Amino acid sequence: MSSEKSKNPFKKGPSNKSPILWTIAFFALVGYYFPFQSFFTTTEDTIDPKSVILQALETNLAGNWSQKYTSEPHLAGTNYGLVEWTEQKFKEYGLKTTIDTYDIYVSYPEDHDLKLISNKTGDVIYQAPLKEDIIDEDSTTKGDDLIPTFLGYAANGNVTAQYVYANYGTKEDFDYLKEQEVDVKGKIVVVRYGKIFRGLKVKFAQEHGAVGVLIYSDPGDDYGITPANGYKQYPHGPARQESSVQRGSVQFLSQIPGDPTTPGYPSKGDNVERKDPHGSIGKIPALPISYREVKPILKKLNGHGKQPKHFAGELEGFEYFTGPNKNYNLNLYNQQKFNITPLWNVYGEITGEKKDEVIIIGNHRDSWIKGGASDPNSGSAALLEVARALNELSKQNFKFKRTIVFHSYDGEEYGLLGSTEQGEYYADKYQRDVVAYLNLDDAVSGKHFKLNASPTLNHVLLEIAKQIDFPEKDVGSLYDHWLKTSGKVGSLGSGSDYTVYLDHLGIPSVDFGFVGGKGDPVYHYHSNYDSYHWISKFGDKDFVYHNVIAKFLALLTLELSEHEVINFKLHDFSKELEGYFNDTVSRVPKSWLHKTITDQEEENWDDYEFANKVSNGQYPGDKPMGMKCHMMKTIHNQKHNYTLADLLKDASHDLGHFKNVTRSIDSTGVELQSLYDDYDNLPIWKRIAVVFRIRRLNKVLKYFERSWIYRKGLDNRFWFRHIVYASGRYTGYAGQTLPGLNEAIEDGSFDRFVKWVNVLSRSVKRTSSQLNA
Repeated sequence: MSSEKSKNPFKKGPSNKSPILWTIAFFALVGYYFPFQSFFTTTEDTIDPKSVILQALETNLAGNWSQKYTSEPHLAGTNYGLVEWTEQKFKEYGLKTTIDTYDIYVSYPEDHDLKLISNKTGDVIYQAPLKEDIIDEDSTTKGDDLIPTFLGYAANGNVTAQYVYANYGTKEDFDYLKEQEVDVKGKIVVVRYGKIFRGLKVKFAQEHGAVGVLIYSDPGDDYGITPANGYKQYPHGPARQESSVQRGSVQFLSQIPGDPTTPGYPSKGDNVERKDPHGSIGKIPALPISYREVKPILKKLNGHGKQPKHFAGELEGFEYFTGPNKNYNLNLYNQQKFNITPLWNVYGEITGEKKDEVIIIGNHRDSWIKGGASDPNSGSAALLEVARALNELSKQNFKFKRTIVFHSYDGEEYGLLGSTEQGEYYADKYQRDVVAYLNLDDAVSGKHFKLNASPTLNHVLLEIAKQIDFPEKDVGSLYDHWLKTSGKVGSLGSGSDYTVYLDHLGIPSVDFGFVGGKGDPVYHYHSNYDSYHWISKFGDKDFVYHNVIAKFLALLTLELSEHEVINFKLHDFSKELEGYFNDTVSRVPKSWLHKTITDQEEENWDDYEFANKVSNGQYPGDKPMGMKCHMMKTIHNQKHNYTLADLLKDASHDLGHFKNVTRSIDSTGVELQSLYDDYDNLPIWKRIAVVFRIRRLNKVLKYFERSWIYRKGLDNRFWFRHIVYASGRYTGYAGQTLPGLNEAIEDGSFDRFVKWVNVLSRSVKRTSSQLNA
C-alpha cells in the first residue's frame, strides 16, 4: 500500500526536495481539475445564452414535428423510418448521434372478439365491434394502417363465463367484493379505467381467480365534460368520443419494469439469459373497450348483486350493480403474437467541458396508435425544439459546461422498455456521471401545469417557472399559474421513463407537463383520437403550450448545465424526508411502540451500494473514517429494553441533525457560486481555492441521491432500490414515499418495519457524515 505522503501532493515533503518540483506538481493537478486558462482569463460573456434560446423559440416549429410523428403508426419495435428521421433531426441540430438496439419480448395484436351470450337460448345477443369510429375530418382515424384495440402483454385465451363489475379494480375494490361475498372466481371482471395502473387491475383480478378482464372508460371520470351535461362529443365538441378506446400495457408495472424476460439486467447481446416473463405479466386474457361497447353488457347486471355507492360512475343505463347475472355469459377472445424483437433508442449528445457531469433529457417515441399527438409526441416535439434552440447557442461558439444528451426511447408504452434496458446496461456509467434526468412524455394534454420531481430539484424548477410567461392573459408567469392551480411539487412514482433513473440508479429526476383538469377538453388517452387534428383543434391550438414547455425545458437545461455549483438544494430533500417520516410514524400501530427490539441480522457494507462503491474507489471521493464500523455496530449497542418508540425517537433526532447539515451545505453552495460569479476580481490563489472547493462540493451534490440506493431493493420488489421513493405497489402510477416502512405497516410486519427504520437511519447518518467530510 502506498503511503499517505505519496497520495497527497499538498503534504510537506522532505527538506531536500526542490520547491519548484512541488509547484509544478501542484499546478499539474490543478490543470487536471480545471483548465489553466480559467485562472488567467475573465468570465465575461459575449452573448446572453438565455436570450439566444428564447429568441430561437420565438419561431415555434412544434406543430411541424407533431404532424410528422402523428402521420404514421409507430408501435414499439416498428417504423425504423422514424428512428432514422429522429436521428437525422438530431444531426441537423449539431448533435453527435447513436442508435442503440435492444432485443425485447413484446406482443402484437392478431385477433380478438367479445360476445354477450344468453344462457337460456345460447344465442349471441350482442357482439362488440372492438374498433373506433372513423372521423371524416380526422385523417389519423382512417386508413388500413390503424392499430387494433388491444392491451400489450395481455395473455392469449378464449374464455366464456359469467361476469361481475369491480369498479376501478383496485385492491380495495376486490377486497370489498370479497367482504360482500361477490365471488369473482371463474368469472370475467369488468372494470373502469382510473385510480391505478391498468396492469394492476389485471393482476388483482387474476389473484382473485378471475379468468378474464374488460377495461372501459367511464364518463364519470371526465370532470363533467360529458354529453349529459350538454357537451358535444369529439369532433364536434370537447367531450369524449363514445367509441374511444384506451389501449395500453397490462404489465405489472410496480413489480418490475423493462423486458419481462430479463428482470434486472439488460436484454442486449447474443447470449442473453431469458426467464419466464410471468413474474411481471399476467396469465389471463384482457381487452380494452369503449363505453359505448360496454353499455349493453353492463346493463344486464342491473338488479343483480350489490349496488355500492362508491362504485357508481355516470354510464347511461347502468345502475352500477356488481352482478353476476346468471342468465348471461361473456365470451372473451384475445390472440396476440409474442416474440423477441429489436427496439431502438436514439441518442444525441452535446459534449460539454465537463464530460463527467452529464444531463440527460429523455422522451419516448413509440405510441399505441398512428397518432399519439399528446402521448408521446407533444414531448417529442418539445425535445426537438430544445435541441434546435441549444444548437443556436452552439452556432455562436457557445461552450456548454456540462455534457447534454438527448434520448428518444422505444417501447415505453409496453413497460418502460427502452429506458429501463439502457439504464441497466449503462448503470455504472450513469451512476458515475449523470447529474440529473429530465423527462418529457405527454407534455401537453391540457392546460394545468404539473411538476413531479426529486426534491433537490424543486428550487431550480420553480425559479425557471418564474422566468416563463404563461400564455393566458392576467395570469403572469408559469410559476404564478402553478401556484394557483397546484402549488406543490409532487413525488415521482412510475409510468414513464424517469423510473429507472430515480428508483433503480438514484439519479435526481423530474417529470412535467400540462395535464387535463377541470374545464379542459377530454384527452383521448391511447385512443385513435389522440391525433394531430384533436390537439390542434382542442388540445393546444397553435401549439402555444408546446412552446411554453420547450422554453421551460431549454432554460432548465441551460441552468443545470451552466450554474458552476450544481444547482441542487439538499435542504429541500431533508425537509421532505422528515415530513415523510413523521407522516409514516403517525400510522404506526400504537401496540408496536412499546415492543422491545431484538437483535437483527447485520447489514453488509455491500448493501449500501453508493457507499460501497466509494469505499472501493469506483467513484471519486472520500469515505469518512470509521463509518463502516459505526454502521455495523448500530443494533448491537442498544440498551436491553430498547423499544420501537426509542428507535423512532433516535431516527427523528438523526433526521433533525441531517436537516442542519443540508442547510449548511446549501449555504456553502451559495457562497461558492457568489465567489465564482465574482471570479474576475479574485486573486489567482483564491481562484484556485474556489475551483477546488466547487469541484469537491459538486461531487457531493452529484452523488447525493445515490446515497438512498439500497442494493437488496425493497421487500419482494428487488428492482426498486430507492429507500425514499418507489412506485406504489398497489397503484403503479402514484408514488410511495418511504416504501419499505409503509409497506411493512400495510402488511402488519413489526420486524420488517424495524429493519427499514434502521436502513433509513443508517443512510441518514452515513449521508450526514459524507456531507460533513
